[in-house]
Amino acid sequence: MTPIIASIAALVLLVTLVLCWSGRDGPAAAETEVALDYGAVDFSFSDAATIPIGGWQPGKLPDFRLLSAAKARGSDPPHVWVRARFDRSIFGERPLALHTEMVRDSYTVYLNGTELYRSRADPGDQSFSWNRPLYVPLPPAMLRPGGNEIVFRVETLAPNLLGLGALHIGPDRVVRAGFNSQLFFSSIAPQIVSGYLLILTIGALSFWVKRPKDNIYGWLALVGLVWLFRNLQYFVQEPPIERVLFWTASTDAIFVLMAAVFGFAAAYFALPRARLIQGAVFAMCAVEIFVRHQLVAAGRSELPSFLLTVPMTATMIVLLAWACVKKPTSQHWTMFGAILLSLAFSFHDMLFSFKVSRGAGLFLQPFGGLAIFAAFDVALTSRLQTALVDVEDVNLKLEARVAEITASLAESEDARAKLQVAHAVDGERERMMREIHDGIGSSLLTALAHAKHRNESPETIATLKRSITDLRIGVDSLEPIGGDVVALLANLRHRMERELKGAGLAFVWKVEAAPPLPWLDPVGALHILRILQETIGNSLRHSEGATIEVRCAPSRRDGAAGVLIEIADNGVGFDPASTSRGKGLANMAARAEALNASLSYTSAVGGTTISIWLPLERAPAEIGEPAS
Repeated sequence: MTPIIASIAALVLLVTLVLCWSGRDGPAAAETEVALDYGAVDFSFSDAATIPIGGWQPGKLPDFRLLSAAKARGSDPPHVWVRARFDRSIFGERPLALHTEMVRDSYTVYLNGTELYRSRADPGDQSFSWNRPLYVPLPPAMLRPGGNEIVFRVETLAPNLLGLGALHIGPDRVVRAGFNSQLFFSSIAPQIVSGYLLILTIGALSFWVKRPKDNIYGWLALVGLVWLFRNLQYFVQEPPIERVLFWTASTDAIFVLMAAVFGFAAAYFALPRARLIQGAVFAMCAVEIFVRHQLVAAGRSELPSFLLTVPMTATMIVLLAWACVKKPTSQHWTMFGAILLSLAFSFHDMLFSFKVSRGAGLFLQPFGGLAIFAAFDVALTSRLQTALVDVEDVNLKLEARVAEITASLAESEDARAKLQVAHAVDGERERMMREIHDGIGSSLLTALAHAKHRNESPETIATLKRSITDLRIGVDSLEPIGGDVVALLANLRHRMERELKGAGLAFVWKVEAAPPLPWLDPVGALHILRILQETIGNSLRHSEGATIEVRCAPSRRDGAAGVLIEIADNGVGFDPASTSRGKGLANMAARAEALNASLSYTSAVGGTTISIWLPLERAPAEIGEPAS
């Protein structure tokens, strides 16, 4: 099922309705040529083998309810004679023809007492062509200049109807145009519609086979199959089963079709207790079929069995309308309209068959299935479009998610690579630390032990101790501290506090919690330690003070966050203005510059303070050794 098929089907249906409506009163007139419509005729139920002379009764066409009257006369098979008269002179010399909408069932046509046309050359022929219109040219040689007489002898076999449709006699061109139009809409169009229904039914059936849980497709396939079987009677001439059985089954199919349509509607509209409703409509279908067979067996009209469908139909219409009100979607209203249209066609045909109303002059029920299938295809197309939009949204989200995961994987891979490098660096650092400790450190400790054993000068021993401290400070700078300045100062305190106490200096520690410096690596840590070590060394050698105070706290400078480290003593100080910068201060300034830090100092009688401000964030720069 595709939107193209649905569109074509809907177009065919629309054209069919328009043309049926425009042609409901009989064949169209060509210019001033007009065919006579014979509504008033004469009937006779005579058993005579030839055209009866008397016993004619006036009647009207069309009339397909003559079977009971024929049976009452005891004729076997039931038959009726129909007579119409016309004046040849009113048509001039133009060729004439006759056309009737349908004849039920087997018939012979006589013109002025002479047999003109017979529907079955073989009386045993059981062909099934009741719905095909009749067109017969009237030979000029058989026509009289004035009054002429057309007689039909129509007979049928139960349970068929007995009767004759509207009769038209007139110019051949006009009558033939009416016949062609009637033939198309009564026989050819149902074949075309049935072809479309077959394609759509196969589509619904294949959907249901693949997705049995979606029983709505199964119900739609059932509707299509029953409708196809019902439509066969409108155009098939050789029934697939015995003729009487085929007529009975195709008539009973009307009730099955209505039950299938209502069962499908209950599933489509998701009515409460849909299964109960479906069971009830099929139970009612069985009752209607039973009643019809009883009426036929009793020789009575079948109309009451068809009227039994009215309460069920009215109930279902109310339920479906309520479902549309509760969920007023365009798909629901479209399907509701399609079902109403198909029901209207069915009731039109019932009124037409039972001579209650002439209506469009032909059977419309074959076209009702198109409306339901087209409405379902509209809903299916709408759902498909919605599903495609949802799929596109899901694809976009999946693409975004894949891109996110890809980026995350790339970041993870980059982090893994950096971690591998960091592990390699840590391993190399550990190796270097072991080499320094076990190599140079061991040598210095051995030299210190020998110097003490030989009673070397105190200056030599002090130099060796400072060298060991310097070495340990250098090794400490290689320890990973995660940018923690406080931990770096703690290592410095651990290394130098014993030396300061040995020199008689008090070590005052005023360190607050400070944020870590993300950029602080081992090279930067060594620069800070060397600055602080140089500062403490100068205090030991020159300040003559009694206390060295180390301070550390968060600090902002020019709106930027950072950490301020200060080392102060209470010594004699120096005059910065009168003292040339020594190599120690120059090295300290160079190291501070390498860190993008700020170094400052104040000195006076009473003490010296060296300050270094370290930014929390700084532009990436390679930290190297300061120029010597």
